[in-house]
Amino acid sequence: MTHWNVLERSLPWPPVVGGFLLLAVAPLVLFGFGVWGTFLPSGPILLSPVLIAGTLGTGLGIRYEWWELRRVIDQGTVVVSEAHQNLLAVVSGTLLTFAGVAELGVSPIVAASLVGIIAAITIQGVAVPVYCGAFVGMTSPELFGSYWYATLAAVLAGLLFTVAHPVFHGVGGKLGTTAFVGVLMILLPTAGSFQSGTIPSQRVLFPVVGFAALSAISSFTVHTRSAADPVLASGLVGTVGGLLLPVFVDASGELLAAAVYSASFAGMTDPKRIPNEWWIGTTGIGVGLVVVYTTPFVGGSGGKLGTIAFGSCLGIHGILRTLNIFHLSRRGYQPPKEETT
Repeated sequence: MTHWNVLERSLPWPPVVGGFLLLAVAPLVLFGFGVWGTFLPSGPILLSPVLIAGTLGTGLGIRYEWWELRRVIDQGTVVVSEAHQNLLAVVSGTLLTFAGVAELGVSPIVAASLVGIIAAITIQGVAVPVYCGAFVGMTSPELFGSYWYATLAAVLAGLLFTVAHPVFHGVGGKLGTTAFVGVLMILLPTAGSFQSGTIPSQRVLFPVVGFAALSAISSFTVHTRSAADPVLASGLVGTVGGLLLPVFVDASGELLAAAVYSASFAGMTDPKRIPNEWWIGTTGIGVGLVVVYTTPFVGGSGGKLGTIAFGSCLGIHGILRTLNIFHLSRRGYQPPKEETT
């Protein structure tokens, strides 16, 4: 049985496969909710085929990543290190963000963005797991109820961060999906307490999609064309959107801020996954649509926005590889080697 080192201990391949499956199922379920949302009374059924196509694209992306996982298992080339340090970083990011929301009244988007920015500037070596923890900490205090639940969700997300390390490198939204799974493991026993909203009016749809596309492009451009890393790029975009949109836009400002932050995770994608701003902008459009039509479902859960971005990125990446655009083929494609998303 192939093993990977985690500090001085060994990690067998079954947990890695389990981590892969947990990350793969989450966006499929959320996109399924998005399709469901288009059939609700206030949802336009004409958009159902678009979201169904996006869900199928996500499935394609997962299928291609399964090939990469099989190659990893066969070759046994992945080394996962610093697991304990990463776990501590996830928990720290969670508690800092949760405290900002629960004690200071800061919005979850702004709190998580600031934690990401500070981590990217001061402790670059663990900024990625800290940012993952920040998404856990975005969960509504009404759902967690106490710091103990937040900490437990962070530990679960931290463990998943380690076992899923070898897969989905460079796919935007992976950190949020990791957080989302950890949060749901705690909240599912009390699923009736999830927050729920109504599908926004159609006049809001185009602004949401437009802002999401612009956010994805901005985040992608910042981290691919400057010295900023993906965490810093996303944090900057999220802070601007989280501070300005709820103030200067009408009642839809919070929804716009959520779409902007979600799409900023898509912009964290490595260019080896999605090659340029045009395709990232398309990914952002998908993010905006799913944000709108999943409004009634699993509200208040940390990591939901990241999971939407993750599914959208997998969908576009899957379509690119299926069409063999930019020579992304089964044999010729090589995923990013370093985890940045």
